[in-house]
Amino acid sequence: MRGVAPDPNHFFGLTQKSNQKRSRLGFLADPSRTRGLKEKNSSLRSSNSFSFPFGTSFLSYGSPAAKPQAGPKDRLGSFKILFTKLLFDMKRIHYILLIILTLAFVAGCEEFTDIHQEYVEGGEIIYAPKTDSIAFIAGKERILFRFWLYNSPNVETVNLYWNNDLDSLVTAVTPSTGLDSTDIVLPGMDEKSYTFNVHTVDKYGHPSLTVTDFGTSYGAIFQSSLTNRRIKSVSITDEGGEIGWYSAAETLVRNEIRYETNDGTTALVKMPASANAVLCPGAKTGSTFAYRSLYIPEEEAIDTFAVEWTAYETAFPAIYQYDKTSWTIVSWSDQEISDGGGVTSLIDGNLNNWWHSQYNDGGSSLPHWVVIDLKSSKKICRIETWRRPGSTDAKTVRYLVSDDPDPDAASWINIAEGVFSSGDRLTIDIPDPAATDKGRYLKLLLPDSNRSYHTSIAEITLYGN
Repeated sequence: MRGVAPDPNHFFGLTQKSNQKRSRLGFLADPSRTRGLKEKNSSLRSSNSFSFPFGTSFLSYGSPAAKPQAGPKDRLGSFKILFTKLLFDMKRIHYILLIILTLAFVAGCEEFTDIHQEYVEGGEIIYAPKTDSIAFIAGKERILFRFWLYNSPNVETVNLYWNNDLDSLVTAVTPSTGLDSTDIVLPGMDEKSYTFNVHTVDKYGHPSLTVTDFGTSYGAIFQSSLTNRRIKSVSITDEGGEIGWYSAAETLVRNEIRYETNDGTTALVKMPASANAVLCPGAKTGSTFAYRSLYIPEEEAIDTFAVEWTAYETAFPAIYQYDKTSWTIVSWSDQEISDGGGVTSLIDGNLNNWWHSQYNDGGSSLPHWVVIDLKSSKKICRIETWRRPGSTDAKTVRYLVSDDPDPDAASWINIAEGVFSSGDRLTIDIPDPAATDKGRYLKLLLPDSNRSYHTSIAEITLYGN
């Protein structure tokens, strides 16, 4: 393998770099040159020195021009000293700022204390226990003041103010450790809303904090807005007069009805606002009645406002229909249940059901009859009989009463009789109702027919007076 001749330029380059390095080291080793460099650095530091203003003096950092020159180690030490001074003086600045802030805070607190000075002069303020709760309840030209005290053994008075404190009331109370309530009526209050302020005073003369609430007094203005509840219907039964009403106003309390009874006395009934009908027991047929409505202005008001008594223009009917809901069928001669429903159809209030005489299984012969238990004897002034709609089979009807339910008993008394002419209804008026009041059992007798032996009756209705 042949060797490669060395490149002269390569060695020349290395020699040149080495000489440059020695030249630099030589420059540093030359005292005259080193002294010149230090002078330049000293001048640079003097020109780059800086200071912090503080008051009228300055904190300056840098080296004086007359300071002896130093080497690299001396320069490093100078920088350390400079940095240490900077940290030390920054701490001093922080302390000074803290002192300034503290003084400002103290000055502010003194101003805040000055604001409250008038309230703390003479010592601490002691308050009496205030009322546990208060309420002002509406009335007619008056207001009920109600208050509660709880665990207030030292409280001696409860002071009330209204009309911008122009009017007041001081109420002495009995000390108590429990919960006590007191009601006080404020009379002579004009019709308007009020703002009330209340505080207590204890036996040491300490007042409590003030409690504020509101109340209203009502009078002629509210009264003029009221009207009677409207009547929907008037009827009468053997129990008495019945009056139906339309819906009630929200503030209605009740209705009162004044009427005449069968024995000639005057009776009064009260109906709550939640009801839509009222019974006037024993009301005399054909008599008139008067009524009025009573209201309260607020839910818990202590007074009611009544509308003037008003006579209703329609009297109770002269006759009334007896209630059939409790009547029962006791016995019967025959029936065809598959045709009309049977004998119970006579008192079910439905004209589309009827009692038909039997015609299957050989049929049945005249007369046809049925006995009804009225539960009590009745004074009957009218009887209405309805035969099957569209049928003319039934002809003569006869009614009898007795205290004996036996259909063959000898005690049956004839009270009414009539004959169908045209139409489905037969009306029989009884001149002497007292004569019918002879027994609780009613017998319907069909002695004949317009078509062989067939009969059919839809309904019977009894009336009294």
